[in-house]
Amino acid sequence: MTRVLIFGGTGLIGTHLTLRLLRDGHHVTCIDLREPSLSPLLDEITGHSRFRFVRHDVTMPLHIECDRIFNLASPTYLHHDPSSPYDTMRTNVMGTIRTLELARENRARLVFASSGDIYLTCNGTSSMEQHRDESFYSTLCEAKRSAEALHRAYIRQHGIDARIARIFNTYGTGASLDDGRAVMSMIAAAIDNRDIVINGDGDQIRTFCWVGDTVEALVRLMEADASPRLFALNIGGLSEISVKQLAATVIRLSGSQSRIVATDPRSNDERRKVPDLQLTHRLLGWLPEVSLSEGIQRTVNYARRMTERELAARRTWVEVS
Repeated sequence: MTRVLIFGGTGLIGTHLTLRLLRDGHHVTCIDLREPSLSPLLDEITGHSRFRFVRHDVTMPLHIECDRIFNLASPTYLHHDPSSPYDTMRTNVMGTIRTLELARENRARLVFASSGDIYLTCNGTSSMEQHRDESFYSTLCEAKRSAEALHRAYIRQHGIDARIARIFNTYGTGASLDDGRAVMSMIAAAIDNRDIVINGDGDQIRTFCWVGDTVEALVRLMEADASPRLFALNIGGLSEISVKQLAATVIRLSGSQSRIVATDPRSNDERRKVPDLQLTHRLLGWLPEVSLSEGIQRTVNYARRMTERELAARRTWVEVS
């Protein structure tokens, strides 16, 4: 049986990856600062015989026996604090060094979760967009670049078996209703019939990948035979959709009365941000399977259950008697 460590294991992707690996029969150690009891999906398996939780900061040394390591620990763009660029860099750079040393110590295989933002060029632009917010560019984007460079260095100098997953927009069940991602934010507003606010005219083009499909790609990347071509692969959705069309789809599938309201455009919004999945498909035989409509409907149903649970928890004895 394989011993797997998942850093950042209580996040959206980490939660689904944990459940998937347990179903596959592996021993899974979830490592995070956030308790698994706060996750509606992980709370049910905290007593599982092959599951263990370790509360630990990825930037600190950790000595634990393992065969596989998934490093998903990183602030996302949505949770990035522009006033604390050092903390963002430290999590990615020092966290990368700690997990690489752990892989070296155990002769373990490692998959690191990078980002599609790695394709931004040195002046803050990309082939997808001509404007970029400097504070974000100089922290998260550069942190992921530095982390990828560290993985290359360890591969060349120490022979580490490491692979990079450049993950684009992922969504799905298990996320907090206030997690800040586009799909969940729109759904949370829709089920309350609140306005769905979009930046600018909403014609920014994106793709969105169902979390289960993202996890499938990560598992295949981890288990694929070693090859230099596996070093960095894109993982993301196939179907391109504008932000405004996404909002309209959420309203339709949720039966909401919400309005789409435009606000000022953001300078850091790429006009088109989509992954090239050709190499990923060729090497892993992977493409996302869950359609956006199906995934949104699943997430809407999940968000409704979570909302009802929260409302029930707030009721007093007088209200239910």
